[in-house]
Amino acid sequence: MKENELRVGIGEVQVKQGDQILVAYGVGSCVVIILYDEEKRIGGLAHCLLPSGNKNSLKYPKGAIEEIIRQMSIFGVRKNRIVAKIVGGATMFNGFERHAIGRRNIKRAREELEKHNIPVIAEDVFGTWGRSIFFNILNGEVRINSYRHGNKIL
Repeated sequence: MKENELRVGIGEVQVKQGDQILVAYGVGSCVVIILYDEEKRIGGLAHCLLPSGNKNSLKYPKGAIEEIIRQMSIFGVRKNRIVAKIVGGATMFNGFERHAIGRRNIKRAREELEKHNIPVIAEDVFGTWGRSIFFNILNGEVRINSYRHGNKIL
């Protein structure tokens, strides 16, 4: 990892400003939710495990999104300037399609963002492969690395 990279594990949220890269490795059925204010160059990343559960837990989109918004507001970010990108929601193993955890994670993330009137401006979701996500707060770029599908920029 580079000096300015900060790893965000499952059930964690990080909000930073400036020359920082927030990283989530090996994202499968989890959903990574990225919120960003381009003008202030402040962003947050949440690595959510499941679609629902304890409403305040950062393992779920509802609690994670609310926590990112709360932390961004401390920096002076107004909610009407925030945009979102979402990544993940894969079906990683045969036989797990019926549980559809990945699909449900994406659906819940979209629903929660809509409740806050935060537009999703880009996404890389579903499929059957894992991804690693690198969110550059300085320019808002989200780089996605996948062993099977190479690199992608959102």
